[in-house]
This record gives sequence, structure tokens and C-alpha cells, in this order.
Amino acid sequence: MKVAVFSTKRYDQDFIESSNERLNCPHEFVFYEATLDASTVSLAKDFEGVCVFVNDNVSGEILQELDSYGVRVVALRCAGYNNVDLKVARKM
Repeated sequence: MKVAVFSTKRYDQDFIESSNERLNCPHEFVFYEATLDASTVSLAKDFEGVCVFVNDNVSGEILQELDSYGVRVVALRCAGYNNVDLKVARKM
């Protein structure tokens, strides 16, 4: 799966890449320092999944845009999910 990873620092990239390698997973990651929001959501075109952090915007509008690009997985690397519109997500 090709995954766009938003709000990344170098240590995020190192951890994700080493885990992917260690677990022998076939995933391809592209890392962005930018947060996911209306101005950056187009970066997720041509990806099957996105990985977001606590300050990323996963509102209904963003989810619909991701859906239109063919994104099928939204993975969170944070404890909370208050930045995700769950009502819209459930309908997709």
C-alpha cells in the first residue's frame, strides 16, 4: 500500500521505515512535514492511505476529498481522534 504520512519529523520517518523493513511489509511511504488540511490534501492523490498526527485536519470535507482520490485507509499515530469527523468516516 502506498501511504502519505503527514506532519512528520525525522524520527517518525526513521521509526516507520525501520518497522516496515523489520516486519518485511510491502508498504511504500512518502513523508510530508506539512500538516494535512485543505491546502495540502491534494498531496494525497495517488495514495491508498494516509497516516496523520494530532494536529492534522481530518474533517468531513477533508475525508470526502480523500475519498475522491481513492484513499481507503486513514491511520492515526496519536492517542486521540477528536480531529476526525467520525460521522462522515462511518458513512464512507
